[in-house]
Amino acid sequence: MTEEAVSPVAESDAPATTADPGEDEKLKLAEMFGLAKKLDGTWPIFARSLDPATDPARLRGRYRSLAASTARWSVRRREVDGYVSLLALLLMFAAACTVLVTVFSVDSWQELRRAAGGLVIFFVIAWWSENRRHRQLFRLLVDPLVNVVGFGCFPVALYVRYASGPAWAVDLAGEWWMPIVQSIGVFCVGLVLAWAPAQGMMRLWDRESPTFPSEPLFEHLTTILTRMEPDHRGRLPPKARQEIIPLLAKVAVLLRTGIPAAARGGTSVTRAVVRARAIEAAKAVIDLQLWIALPSPTAYDDFRARIADLTRTILTGEYDRLPIRETTPEATRRTWHARALEAARTLIIALVPLAALLLVHRLGLTLPSPFDEGALIAALAWAVVLLLGLLDPNFSAHLAAVRDLTSLNPFTRAAEKNPGRRFSP
Repeated sequence: MTEEAVSPVAESDAPATTADPGEDEKLKLAEMFGLAKKLDGTWPIFARSLDPATDPARLRGRYRSLAASTARWSVRRREVDGYVSLLALLLMFAAACTVLVTVFSVDSWQELRRAAGGLVIFFVIAWWSENRRHRQLFRLLVDPLVNVVGFGCFPVALYVRYASGPAWAVDLAGEWWMPIVQSIGVFCVGLVLAWAPAQGMMRLWDRESPTFPSEPLFEHLTTILTRMEPDHRGRLPPKARQEIIPLLAKVAVLLRTGIPAAARGGTSVTRAVVRARAIEAAKAVIDLQLWIALPSPTAYDDFRARIADLTRTILTGEYDRLPIRETTPEATRRTWHARALEAARTLIIALVPLAALLLVHRLGLTLPSPFDEGALIAALAWAVVLLLGLLDPNFSAHLAAVRDLTSLNPFTRAAEKNPGRRFSP
């Protein structure tokens, strides 16, 4: 190994100053070096999957350099992700305690201790079940049962708290275990509501990057290559499939959002063409999920070659070589099947909050005045946003454009500058 080949890693991972770094900085540097070495160790798998006409020597230095920059990016992003997640959890805890006191009237220390004890036991069971999802019994039975119990506690607690009948439901409100049900339901729903903004903030942080997302793409693609080792029967293990399919979805999202973000300085025509090309590349990557879920006799070799070719495109920066969708009848048929399943899944998810509201109203549940209208508006907004996202892949970009246009409204700006002033006819 020559000194020239080693220099990109050494220079890119070296500390910025000559001062002795602190203990935290040393741990961070050690983590960066370890991750860079791990990423660079995937080179033999990548080189074996390259086209025979490709010269691997030309790509070796760039592969090592990108492994080093990816290690730095990954460690820094984990720090940001940790801070955002901690803030979301703190807000979730404060909001959950507020809901328990105001909505469910949990105000005595005895009820609070009982609720906290039941919540700790439930989360221990949930953690124990989640760590055993690789077993079929836990993945198909225990884990879904824990989720149903956790999220089902919230509508049950609401019904018991505000139902005007029947009599047995009213009597349940005074049971000793009802604060446990209320706390489990509130914290499970609050955990989801806190997780969604945290993930949205991290996606926005990734999307606002002015450069092409080479580092996260490289990390996901190399991980996919390492998971492509078949077993003694020539098939991928189920766990490898479960890891590859979500990684392909992440690669598709990065291509769809990262490529247009890197072309902001161009004209509107240029941005439209780049956006269309990004959507095409993202759909081509999504189609590869069917190669893993429904493999053919040569699917794994072809899939590995396509992932290696996409990695080569990221290394060389030749983005006009990004993948395009196949037009064979089999690929078209599989794509339509995937679209139909995705559309059905989105429709179900969009209508679940409205169905839940209809169900609780049928059961006689009446929420206090600020909450009933807010729940209906939130359910309708949830359905509209998901349906618009299903009909328009560029809905997020259009929504951002509308927000920018509304900020130009002189009345909106006047209201923001003078919040206490009201216009009268």
